[in-house]
Amino acid sequence: MHQVLALDVRREDGSYFDSARETSRIGCRLTAQGSFATLGDSVGPVDAVSRAFERHGWRADLRYMADGPDGSDVGVRRRDMLCQVVGHWNGGDDEEDTAATPRPRTEEENRFEAIVECARDIASNQDAGVPDSMWRIASSVGLDSVYAISVRMQYPPYLDGDFDGDGVGDAAVLVEHRASGKMGILILRGGPRQVYVLAAGNATTGPDDLSWIDQWDVWRKRATMHLTIHDRPSTQLIADALWVGRRDSASAFYVWTGGGYNWESHGKR
Repeated sequence: MHQVLALDVRREDGSYFDSARETSRIGCRLTAQGSFATLGDSVGPVDAVSRAFERHGWRADLRYMADGPDGSDVGVRRRDMLCQVVGHWNGGDDEEDTAATPRPRTEEENRFEAIVECARDIASNQDAGVPDSMWRIASSVGLDSVYAISVRMQYPPYLDGDFDGDGVGDAAVLVEHRASGKMGILILRGGPRQVYVLAAGNATTGPDDLSWIDQWDVWRKRATMHLTIHDRPSTQLIADALWVGRRDSASAFYVWTGGGYNWESHGKR
């Protein structure tokens, strides 16, 4: 925090109520005060600090994200540790924002407070936004203790499709393997009520870790084109295919074969 904002940071340790939900926690709180007039990073203090976390291997937790004219909150997680990056400032009023020649902001109006609160927090799958009717397929076989639903890319963190071609709806859920931190996807098959694990420590089909992806989507079985997926499956589809990729880089499809999935790569990462 000191390195990114170039400010003196005050640290407090012990019990506190977090800024996002007023949840009682035991951990630490870091506080710094500065001015937008001298802040070197144009993205603002909250984004600057949260991006620094991500450069050190932390991942966003969209359950703890909020934005408004007078501040913003961002959650970042690393396995069972949660940090909340919070910013408070004077957002001004609508009349000032729409004025033809807005007056310069005063020193007081440029002031901001940046807060980072960190505590141990075992991610719960109950508030991750996946419908119980689908996630029950995984929880009923004890997978809650093995995988944490990841909300680093979207909320709710799942895609609908018929990923096994049986005509019954399935769900693809982004998850993190709790023990290793490796990312992957659980295919929750609505017909047979079974779970298929892609990556998340399992290298049976493709890589064992999907931490590198920042995009995913569904290629429908009968589709001839897709507005956002610029690749296309090279095999004839008998079910909807799941696409994963990294922006301006590699991508791949998970394609159902009738008895499992094939990894169809479209570039090197």
